[in-house]
Amino acid sequence: MKEYPAELTVVFFYNLIVSLLAAIVGAFTEPDSTAWQIKPDIALLSIVCSGVLGSGLNNSVHTWALRIKGPLFVAMFKPLSIAIAVAMGVMFLGDDLYLGSVIGATIISIGFYTVMWGKAKEAAINDEVLNSDSSSMPRAPLLQYYKNEDDVDVERK
Repeated sequence: MKEYPAELTVVFFYNLIVSLLAAIVGAFTEPDSTAWQIKPDIALLSIVCSGVLGSGLNNSVHTWALRIKGPLFVAMFKPLSIAIAVAMGVMFLGDDLYLGSVIGATIISIGFYTVMWGKAKEAAINDEVLNSDSSSMPRAPLLQYYKNEDDVDVERK
């Protein structure tokens, strides 16, 4: 995204390539051409909604978040979307709620909030370092205990 920041174009070509690959795999797995016929009914509407909302909008938001906040946030929200899908399926579609789904969603949520907490602590430390007096901070913190030969000679005298 740093080399080509036009998110919508990137998402379009991503979806185009994925669609072509899915069509190739589908042609090999379902060679019967009658199974590929789409009638103008609820099936067509669900395919269009899935393509526009499920893939296009989702990838656009993830690409935008990648540019704004970085790859960590995108990587963290992808697993969280599984837990959100389970919760919405239970609430709106009447799906059964299984113990494994609850345990998995809990683990995903704890991991998500742990990473976000760590990221917030890291940002607070970075802000504190930037706001503090730079003269009191060593220039090379990894080398702060390193003594060069001149310091050793001064200590010997």
